[in-house]
Amino acid sequence: MWPNIQLPLTISETTIDPAISSEMEDGIVVTRPRYTRIRRRWELSWQNMIAADYQTLRAFYNTQKGGSLSFLWGNPVGTDISPVTVRFTGDLTGKAAPMGVYSVTLTLEEV
Repeated sequence: MWPNIQLPLTISETTIDPAISSEMEDGIVVTRPRYTRIRRRWELSWQNMIAADYQTLRAFYNTQKGGSLSFLWGNPVGTDISPVTVRFTGDLTGKAAPMGVYSVTLTLEEV
């Protein structure tokens, strides 16, 4: 389960296009769904995350072995607040700033 840390400053949501396409010799493009379920991706960012929350988030990221394990996450600002099973995709990036705060970004993807 997602750790109890401050809310992200921004959350960008992307709906992942499931289409796969093939171009035929006559120039026509044929498409079909690659899979039947449409998944989502979220990019979360914090501008002034306190050090304690950053350490908690890093520990959680390490516990999940990066994107190896899935977990429940509820989008705190979305219209659909029911928990979604997600995993981390990509790196957890934290940049130290003055006064002990961090600029943090990460990406979650629906399983």
